[in-house]
Amino acid sequence: RIHIHTQTHTTSYNKKTPHFSSMWRSAATVATAALKKTVPIAAVSIAAVVVPRTRFSTACEGGCPAHGGTSTATAAVRRKRKQLDALKEHVDFAVFRRLSSPSGPFEGAEKVATPAARSANLKEAIRAIAGEGSDAAPSVVLLGEVHDDTVAHRLQLEILQQCANICQLQGRRLVLSLEMFEVDVQKVMDEYVIHGSIREQDFLQDTRPWSNYVEHYRPLVETCKALVHSNHLPAGVQVVAANAPRRYVSLVSRGGTKALAKLVAAKPEDHLPPLPMPPPSPAFLQKFKEELSMQVPAPAQSSANSGSCPYIGFSYEAIRQVRPEMLEAQSLWDHTMALSIARALERTEEEEKANAPPPLVLHVCGAFHCAHGLGIPEALPHYAPAFRSKDAKTTDKNEESNDVWLPIDDAFPSGGAAKQSEALVTEPVKPKKCPPGVLSIVCWPASVGMTLKVVEGGRVPSSLGDMADFVIVTDEMYDERNE
Repeated sequence: RIHIHTQTHTTSYNKKTPHFSSMWRSAATVATAALKKTVPIAAVSIAAVVVPRTRFSTACEGGCPAHGGTSTATAAVRRKRKQLDALKEHVDFAVFRRLSSPSGPFEGAEKVATPAARSANLKEAIRAIAGEGSDAAPSVVLLGEVHDDTVAHRLQLEILQQCANICQLQGRRLVLSLEMFEVDVQKVMDEYVIHGSIREQDFLQDTRPWSNYVEHYRPLVETCKALVHSNHLPAGVQVVAANAPRRYVSLVSRGGTKALAKLVAAKPEDHLPPLPMPPPSPAFLQKFKEELSMQVPAPAQSSANSGSCPYIGFSYEAIRQVRPEMLEAQSLWDHTMALSIARALERTEEEEKANAPPPLVLHVCGAFHCAHGLGIPEALPHYAPAFRSKDAKTTDKNEESNDVWLPIDDAFPSGGAAKQSEALVTEPVKPKKCPPGVLSIVCWPASVGMTLKVVEGGRVPSSLGDMADFVIVTDEMYDERNE
């Protein structure tokens, strides 16, 4: 079951406004896609919720961050966090583990002979991160989320703390990589987390954090900062600002990567991926068209501005047409984060001399960037040779392959994008497994009780095995129950 909340960050609303109407259209579109079984559901309900902006704002009501004040919003968040009880498995969340390779196309209409996933628990996911029961521990853990999912954020903190324990036992450096910060603020991040030389309010002023930073991501950053100064991890701790600057993504969405290449030609940005980026796979093309377009409402006849994203310019029509600029903008996000992860994995001179094990990178991002083995998992092998398949095709048996890990590309005819687009229409496009050394965990809000009931009845939704190595269904009504 999925319970869809559409929300507008205003203190009042008018049902006749185009924005309110577009919310309902967007929710209906999501519900329609849900009924196609792209997510684990049994029923769909829709509700509109209007919330005051201050609930999600880190603005300084009652205190200015530039002068060391504490906002009333921040204080309220801290009070609320103290009152929450410990999360309960099978009540607040349920964990499922993939049994085999992803089983079906994104519409998930066909039946499979064997279940795609089985019930698991959080301890099993932690053991997988530690590498128990496998030849080697993963180097990268991709932790996908829905950005306003409270249960997911609480689980992230638990997973981060367990990763710290794993790194202490294995002598590894711990890296927390975050989509929520852009690569050009890394120096400020280090000044705050590693050196502890600047105040938190100055850190917030200069790093452009998301509006829900205090409630959802601050615990992660502060945990890493505390680890740095506690010597709990002798191998070290780092927080990486991993995402592409929004101004560049906006530019690419309008003018393509050519516009960005022209802008940075005089002074190349070493924290951006080389341009042009590799083209997206057919599977990513289909996912982009089918899923991302649901998030942008169709344009309303009464408003010329409806149906577009006010932040970076994504429009409904541009996405539905799969314009190259839209794909390049999405790829800039994924490839920049993949490059940031790859660089975080590079061992320092001291680690090389000591023959230390590779770091453990925990990357937190939106589920679209890592679910179904697409996005970041596809981009990583371009920047980290360790993630390239041992079975990649070569033209010379004595030469190392330059082909990256793309296990389903053989299902599509060679001969360029035109033939791949043609195959996209006639061939089922399946999700992928992550490359070797990468473990994916996706948290997805739904009905925990209903999902468990369906699984226990023997009808395992294929999406529980397709989305990630571990799918954690989080209670969609958790916030309402704890208000």
